[in-house]
Amino acid sequence: MRATDTGLIGRAARLLTSEPTDDAGWPADLPAGVTEVVIVEDTPSPTATLKVQTSGDAPPRDARVRFDQLAVRDAFVEG
Repeated sequence: MRATDTGLIGRAARLLTSEPTDDAGWPADLPAGVTEVVIVEDTPSPTATLKVQTSGDAPPRDARVRFDQLAVRDAFVEG
């Protein structure tokens, strides 16, 4: 994913790290073991983060994650 990508809202993404962080390097507020999220913003913010949401949780949890720690689902190969 690039910082200039748009049209990301609603897209599934895989976390590329087991310990995702925000732009300041603080741990993202996601449950342990989460590997996939849904992007809830159209494009990365000026601080290089995207707001994401867990799926399958009740209620879903929101967090900010650096864009370079995410791979848009259709951009990687399963298997």
